[in-house]
Amino acid sequence: MIKKNYALWRRMSLPAAILILASLGRGVQTDKYQANAVRTGGAVNVDGRLDEADWKIAPASGNFIQTEPEEGRPATEATEVRILFDDRNIYFGVICHDSRPDQIVANEMRRDSELRNNDYFEVVLDTYNDHRNAFYFSVNPLGAQRDLLIRDEGANINREWDGIWVVRTQRTGEGWTAEIAIPFHTLRFNKDADQTWGVNFGRSVARKREETYWTPILRNYGFMGKLKISYFGHLTGLSGLKQGQKVQVAPYVIGGGNKEEAGAPFKGRADAGLDLKYRLTSNVTADLTVNTDFAQVEADQEQFNLTPYSLFFPEKREFFLEGADIFRFGERSQEHEMPSTLLFFSRSIGLSEDGKEVPVLGGVKVTGKTGRYDLGVLDILTSRASYLNDDDERVDIGRANSSVFRIKRDIFEKSSVGIIGLSKDPLDGGETNRATGLDFNLALGRSFKTDGFLAKAFSPDLKGNDWAGALSTSFADDFWDFGLSYTDIGENFNTELGFVPRTDIRKLRLNAGVGPRPRFLGLRQSFFMNNLTYIEDHSGRLQNRDIFSGVWNLFQNGSQMFFGYAQNFQRLDEDFEIEENVIIPVGRYNFNSFLVMFNSDRSRDVALGADINLGEFYNGRLASVRAESFFKVSRNFNMELQLSRNQFNLPVPGGKFAATIAGGRFIYSFTPNLFAKAYVQWNGSEDLFKSNFLIRWIYKPGANIYFIYNETRKLIGGGAVEDRTVMLKASFLFNL
Repeated sequence: MIKKNYALWRRMSLPAAILILASLGRGVQTDKYQANAVRTGGAVNVDGRLDEADWKIAPASGNFIQTEPEEGRPATEATEVRILFDDRNIYFGVICHDSRPDQIVANEMRRDSELRNNDYFEVVLDTYNDHRNAFYFSVNPLGAQRDLLIRDEGANINREWDGIWVVRTQRTGEGWTAEIAIPFHTLRFNKDADQTWGVNFGRSVARKREETYWTPILRNYGFMGKLKISYFGHLTGLSGLKQGQKVQVAPYVIGGGNKEEAGAPFKGRADAGLDLKYRLTSNVTADLTVNTDFAQVEADQEQFNLTPYSLFFPEKREFFLEGADIFRFGERSQEHEMPSTLLFFSRSIGLSEDGKEVPVLGGVKVTGKTGRYDLGVLDILTSRASYLNDDDERVDIGRANSSVFRIKRDIFEKSSVGIIGLSKDPLDGGETNRATGLDFNLALGRSFKTDGFLAKAFSPDLKGNDWAGALSTSFADDFWDFGLSYTDIGENFNTELGFVPRTDIRKLRLNAGVGPRPRFLGLRQSFFMNNLTYIEDHSGRLQNRDIFSGVWNLFQNGSQMFFGYAQNFQRLDEDFEIEENVIIPVGRYNFNSFLVMFNSDRSRDVALGADINLGEFYNGRLASVRAESFFKVSRNFNMELQLSRNQFNLPVPGGKFAATIAGGRFIYSFTPNLFAKAYVQWNGSEDLFKSNFLIRWIYKPGANIYFIYNETRKLIGGGAVEDRTVMLKASFLFNL
């Protein structure tokens, strides 16, 4: 009966599809997309079976519409979503019909796996109904969970956030089902008696590369169109909601030992600490951390630096990740780029410039939303630390207190303005460093944005030329992509809590491209791009000029191919030591190179990827190769192998050398909540072998048991151990 009705709806939906396509210039009218939640009178057993009587009472939301591959047409596989709630949770019951259930793609099981190459279902909740911020939850047929925090319609995405929620799935003869329970204390919302939330549901059918949504997502919304929250439908029927307990206490105990540097003894360690979460209001939460431990955090990926400037490494520590989107302040970066300039970068707290851990004694963080204001306050106390750096020099770090204050106000429909203040106060002597700034983000229509910031640093030993600012504008839809930005950073702009790899610069960036959808060679879309970056110092001397042109092709089967040509100018005002004792001297350099990239369909059990970069490098030559392979050995076991090699031929002493980095990540998932992961890396340039081994058991939502083994060996000289950590850690969760 369902299949007959669905087929009938598909025939009747053609006029609706035409109307949707006709609305490309203005967006879908979402008022008619309303889902209704029903309060359940009985208990919901989250087992993926949807056999409770109330599921039959709750109205179904369906009739999903394709974004890919046939925009505006009905989904080829039906999806039904029903919604229940009680005093503690909101529940989503999902039925994903499939005409070929034997061809469902599901080969990721671990929590927070990347699911885009699997079949999956997703729900996005705009709980404030502010049309700009949302909670994102997705699940695949194996029950693998992924969650995100979305701000400003995808301008800021917190991919590392771990919310507390439960999901169970079942494979059936007609597809698969999912039962999702999200506690209200995981979400934030207004305290109104009757609630209306923004909502959208999505589904991916991997073998068809089909993306469908309940509220249609038009291609003209752009590359991250599914996060255009202002075009979501609405969820009604929610009333009498309560946030739940005001206090969550998460203590931990840890035992084991570590060897901190070469020549040091292995020392035993036993310790304890806690994180406490207190809900000040329904929308504002205070987090307290005492004797914070990050033993389970995965090591940074090894990189070879081809530039004279600092590399960016992303934050991975959980305490700093939650609410991180509120504190973001700096240059906007593209989805595929690392940030260029950040006034606040949380890795400046608790980690040295060499990436060594600095003990966090404790701290407090307050984040949330009150009315039209977003609020963020952070204060962290770090202890002393001492270690040997790569040059065998002793580095001593004193105690410090680091604090950040951030407030943003919503203006217009999807825009905001904000201020930030930062202070780093040494407690063992030294100068205080402070910075403050103002920023704005204007979303004008569906595709046009402009944003910018102005900031000033305060360092007692650096006076004048201590301002920084940026202004950018962009237009992006399915065909056009245009961006223009200008950044100015003074010579003495110094923020010790930020990431500012270059000062004394004026930077102009221009990018322009088009993305046609040709109907040949199996192509889904091609992107022709031209990017210019022009950097000069404040005396007007050209420092860098980079011109990059290329075409990126996306095929219907999900594989990708890119061809590009880069023209570079680099002025070196200081000698550049690219490798130990290999010096590129001061001078002006022009060099060009070609880039080819290929990635195969990653929904397959075996997938390959490779980048090849050939051409000039300063006054010599460079051949770079990066290769990676992905093996889905079974539904439980995945492997990822990586290799990068840079072969240099430079006209300087020692200029003929190779830098090779190899790595492998091996993951065995016993269940979605119990997995073992090994991550090994070899850096040939530094003769280092790093290994990280982790077992994680989420024995109940929000509570974990970890076994951690980390080791770094210097391969030269017999493989001496540089550092080693062996730990068993248990964390608990109590709602009070």
